[in-house]
Amino acid sequence: MVTAPGTVVADRDRVEVDGKRALRVDPFYRVLLKPRACLATLGTAGDRTTLRRYVPNPEPGLAVAAPLDYPAEGVVLLTTDGGLADALAKRGQKVPMTYHIKFQGAVGEDELERLRKGWRWENVPVRPTVVTALATTGKNTWVEMTVPEVRPRALKAAGDILRHSVLKVSRVRLGTISFEGLGMGEARDLSKGEINDLRAAAGLGDDRPGSQSGRKKKLSEIRVSRPVRGK
Repeated sequence: MVTAPGTVVADRDRVEVDGKRALRVDPFYRVLLKPRACLATLGTAGDRTTLRRYVPNPEPGLAVAAPLDYPAEGVVLLTTDGGLADALAKRGQKVPMTYHIKFQGAVGEDELERLRKGWRWENVPVRPTVVTALATTGKNTWVEMTVPEVRPRALKAAGDILRHSVLKVSRVRLGTISFEGLGMGEARDLSKGEINDLRAAAGLGDDRPGSQSGRKKKLSEIRVSRPVRGK
């Protein structure tokens, strides 16, 4: 008899609950476009908006992987794959994240080159692989940055280096998973290829926990969360 939560069972094990066989359930992998002024948690937080507004009935064990800060917006991952969530949360994780960052003032090429050299935040190196100016009004500059970093505060530190305040942080891609096709607060399930690519980028390979070889999901099993209107 097993009573400890989180006990790992092998594929060959038979699991029963109250004498009835428990069937294995494939993990959920879902991308959600988080709005600004929203806490990246599936719990409640008083009067503050959380992701619970857009996922009113989360599956058991569903967690927010690679969360964003309250003021930031962009793609976050909702998953019951604990191994992947843990891998994304580790310092030094390898999955590239692409951000659009709004800096106050005009940011020139010399300053962009300074960002390309990287910096340290909380004693962890931050090393962008791509830093490109998108647009400028003279008063503000939008910069696209690709970096294996899930902490928006680490990106705001770039503003301190340049002495340009960071006004806005938007995550537009998580690995190869884009926000395109989603409205704020909307979500979609990942394709098998996206799941495998994401797990491989995180150093986990494509052997998903609980996956059943050759099994295809029925349309009725695929659930897409939509925002709750009027709240």
